[in-house]
Amino acid sequence: MRILVIDLLGGLGDLIMVLPSVHALAEAHPAAELTVLTHAAGAPLLARDPAVAAVRTAEKHDERAAVEQALADLVPDLTVTTTRFDGIGDLVDADAAARGTRAVANLWRRPPADEKVGERYQRLLAADGVIADRVRPPRLVLGDDERAWGRNALVRAMRLCWRVTPGSPHPRSRDTPTVLVPDAGMAVKRWPAHRWAALAGTLPGPVLSVGPVDGAATLPPTDLRGLAALFAAVGEAGGVVVGPDTGPVRLAAAVGVRTVALFGPTAASRYGLEEGTNLQGLPDCPHRMPTAITEQVCWWDARCPLASEPACLLDLSVDGVRERVVAGG
Repeated sequence: MRILVIDLLGGLGDLIMVLPSVHALAEAHPAAELTVLTHAAGAPLLARDPAVAAVRTAEKHDERAAVEQALADLVPDLTVTTTRFDGIGDLVDADAAARGTRAVANLWRRPPADEKVGERYQRLLAADGVIADRVRPPRLVLGDDERAWGRNALVRAMRLCWRVTPGSPHPRSRDTPTVLVPDAGMAVKRWPAHRWAALAGTLPGPVLSVGPVDGAATLPPTDLRGLAALFAAVGEAGGVVVGPDTGPVRLAAAVGVRTVALFGPTAASRYGLEEGTNLQGLPDCPHRMPTAITEQVCWWDARCPLASEPACLLDLSVDGVRERVVAGG
């Protein structure tokens, strides 16, 4: 049996949200050969996953052609796609009908505002009878060698952090690092830079960051799997990763780190992490559209109709975020 899973929504976080469905499909069909078609940026996430036999990649703006080629090459017995733009969902349905095979080409189906995306995928696949009726969180597979590298890299980074912030008035523990992820792929999701600096200056323990933050030591540059290994080491040390609704924060959660995620324009009820703490700014924003976020007035250019900066992110105070980080969620 051949299974093809298509996820071409574009973001690292989108692929992480579909990981539980990939694992559920492999578990439900243990003798099948499962292939994932995704964009090249996210492909390393699947590199050492025993559930995935092969990974195919698509170029941006040429996704439909990549789907057509994958269907022709693999002739899958079951095709599952999270992606419907450019007629991809219809293409998958038509291919299955022509071959007499099976497809699940619509994993949206009028989603409710309070059901998390990755969990909805699993419930719909279970309702269609292709996986077991059990919802699971995302998990990224790391090798023992990668985890060892992550531990060593974290120790080096924490030593640097202690040199960068000598004489801190806070009681510090070398075993409980905090990692800040200040950036996001879209401006509308970014907490103001001065708040990250203020947060870094009030946290106990060594404070590190992915990218520059005043008052924090920057983690060493690495690739996607290296970052996952670093995050795994942070989790083993009892630490926490803090950041906006962005792929690296989802990556941290997928390797078992406690997370505090900051949600502004996106609804935490729908896009929140399955595990960890999801902080929603301005919960009653009248312009938020949980099931149609790309149609929000602020989405593409971060122009908020309520304030000069996104009011939902301004609603998340430094003290409020710090409290959740220090209190353990």
